[in-house]
Amino acid sequence: MENLELIDELVLGEQFNIEQEKKEKLLLNIILHQLERNMKNVNIKAMYNKLGIDINSIKTLEQVPYIPVNMFKCFDLRICTIEQVVRVLKSSATTTGIPSKIYLDKKTSIRQTQGLISTLSNFLGTNRRPMLIVDNEGSNKKGDSITARGAAIRGISTFASKTFYVMDKEKGELKLDIDKLREFERKYREEEILVYGFTYILWSKFLKVLKQEGIKLDIPNLKLLHSGGWKKLISEKVEKKVFSETAAQIFNTSTTNVIDFYGMVEQAGVVFIDCKCGHKHVPNFAEIIIRDIQTLEEVRFGEEGLIEVMSILGTSYPSQAILTEDIGEFIGIDDCPCGRRGKYFIFKSRVDKAEIRGCGDTFAEREVGR
Repeated sequence: MENLELIDELVLGEQFNIEQEKKEKLLLNIILHQLERNMKNVNIKAMYNKLGIDINSIKTLEQVPYIPVNMFKCFDLRICTIEQVVRVLKSSATTTGIPSKIYLDKKTSIRQTQGLISTLSNFLGTNRRPMLIVDNEGSNKKGDSITARGAAIRGISTFASKTFYVMDKEKGELKLDIDKLREFERKYREEEILVYGFTYILWSKFLKVLKQEGIKLDIPNLKLLHSGGWKKLISEKVEKKVFSETAAQIFNTSTTNVIDFYGMVEQAGVVFIDCKCGHKHVPNFAEIIIRDIQTLEEVRFGEEGLIEVMSILGTSYPSQAILTEDIGEFIGIDDCPCGRRGKYFIFKSRVDKAEIRGCGDTFAEREVGR
């Protein structure tokens, strides 16, 4: 049986305070019990059998069988019954037209929300504050099915006292409403606020527009969180440093208040946020393994490879180990100058020629293809 008390402790407790060796033992114990349940799904059972997986012989997190992220596009990987499903998360359907479908039961949905709040609290504190969302309200529409974009907005909105959308949709395209933006600035310029948007939308539909119009804001006491769409920005030669500096100039704030984070719909609730040193940290209830593209062995410090994201949050689908199509650089363990324990890394890019599957990237791809 799963140790539910331990799971709650890891998810709800203070984050980034467990040293790596101890954390690996705790996670492995939980994940091994969860893998047994995964065998209920015929597709996962077939994969385990084909690979000759013996759960009892797994001694390290690196040996836990991972699921390539595209399997969620090709197979139904639901573990719970259809009656237990409370929500379906969908990644953006790109050129294949096939989205990933992630089935959430009540327990998984709650744990994912708790995990996200627990992680963000470590960086933002717990105070609610006005939140500016650089998107249109339709991106977070209610329903049993929700996109990655909507899930991100909904999760971060937990920290909002009020939410304000400053984009309208006209003929399928997002357009900034300058009047709404100025109204928000007048009301809340003296307060601590949150700003959130997908990276590519923030750049192409917000920051670039304001820069071209010569418009600057005066909202210095903010935390601007953003994620998604880096592949398109990198192809346009927009580096992270340029993005952060431009955003800081537009809002009249410090670049340290511009915070990038990495996450994906297949591992909702797990986000990796930049610390003041520019490193992404792994919360206590999750793990990353960066695997060499050729050998799939874990790389050493300073080397790059495919990012595998592990999590104990999911009971309705196999969240335990998912191999992404993203490249990361393994930086260190337990010794980041920011004081957070565990592994830390840097997101580099998506794999060359891999399908553009991120929600922000899909937006970018669609805009370019118009």
